[in-house]
Amino acid sequence: MSGEKILNIDDSPTVQRLIEMILTSQGYKVVLASDGEAGIAMARAERPELILVDFVMPKMNGFQVCKALKEDPEFQDTPIILVTSKGDKVGSKFVDVLGITEYFTKPFQPEELLAKIREVIDRRKAEARAHPAARDPRRPAANGSGAATFAASPSSGATPAYAAAAQSSGLENLVRDIVERVLDDFVRNTLPDLIRQELGKGGSAAGNPAGIQGNLASFRIVEVMQMLGLQRQSGRLSITRESEEAHIYFRDGAVGYATTVTGSSGGLEPLLRKTCHLAEESLKYVERISEMTGQPVDSVLAQERLMDLKTFADCLRRHTESTVYKVMSWREGDFVFEKTAPPVFTTQLQIKVDDLLLEGARRSDEWTLIQQKIPSFSVVFEAMIGNAEELTSRGMSEIDMKVFSLIDGKRTIQDIIDASALSEFDVAKSMFILLSVNLIRRRK
Repeated sequence: MSGEKILNIDDSPTVQRLIEMILTSQGYKVVLASDGEAGIAMARAERPELILVDFVMPKMNGFQVCKALKEDPEFQDTPIILVTSKGDKVGSKFVDVLGITEYFTKPFQPEELLAKIREVIDRRKAEARAHPAARDPRRPAANGSGAATFAASPSSGATPAYAAAAQSSGLENLVRDIVERVLDDFVRNTLPDLIRQELGKGGSAAGNPAGIQGNLASFRIVEVMQMLGLQRQSGRLSITRESEEAHIYFRDGAVGYATTVTGSSGGLEPLLRKTCHLAEESLKYVERISEMTGQPVDSVLAQERLMDLKTFADCLRRHTESTVYKVMSWREGDFVFEKTAPPVFTTQLQIKVDDLLLEGARRSDEWTLIQQKIPSFSVVFEAMIGNAEELTSRGMSEIDMKVFSLIDGKRTIQDIIDASALSEFDVAKSMFILLSVNLIRRRK
């Protein structure tokens, strides 16, 4: 452990925290960047010995980041490892075109990442000692994984690799423009008709003459939400799977409220108790006053000085966003859209569908990673260290500490979610981190 500095460029906070914990535990110094532009700036400021680059990122993707770095003479000898979930075909292509040093495929185990980083750093040091000045930077060398190792030429050298990269970059921009235009036209003009035709084949739901219903196996919830947004629909989209149900209310194409119903837990309980942290006694009191007087819930909360309107509005937004992000990860279930007015206490909330889908896509990627280790909320975990002091020394966040304190070998993940007053996503993400660095394990 010689303390080499490693830059990790990744837009996923979960992956960032995981990689930082894995590497710092082995003595590496870690610097982080959340997108490609910040990553390039960080590389120039920090001069890392190795750079990890995620392939799928906003603003600049992994292809563009690798290209920009390898066209800079300052980084011609800096190893770059492209981290991709798209498989060996993508990774090997960029090794050949851009001269990246290695590629690594997600999901991965901590020990696999550490071994690959150590291999790359040691190999680069050995090459530097053997050929301190005469090494041909364009010559590929075989490595242990079968992928080629390249060092990029300075940007002034008109090598075939850089000609290919430039040509590829221009082609990429052209293809992207064409795809964006075609997709925009398809989503706005063709997709709604196709969805209506396919949904109509299933017959009309009771009380739903429009016949907008279907199955998530045929249509992703993202596509349905996009259609409702583009057509400025108002009503309720209900999605059901097994014993769980979700409702997403639309007002003129914007999302006005979303919540889930699980078992006996329904109505306002998920919003007020789990998200707003309202005590059960206060919850029952608010519901009773609202029913007796006909006042909206937010008015009752403010009138009884249990919660001011701004706090309630913030709570309502967090709850709605969290629900939509969760539903976007569902791959099975049935849905139906009905012309039903949103609850009166939601009149002030309007969230653009595109804004929700953009963040939801990022979280969906993280959920896919998390579900590799946590397939169900009914699983029970137990701690592998005995005190919070040791946990603190490993650089855990306050959320991680809170979740860890509730892991006792008896509680399920759902029990921990209920007891912590944290969102499902935050608890699952924290447990994924704890599990990945061997601080907890599944109870046998």
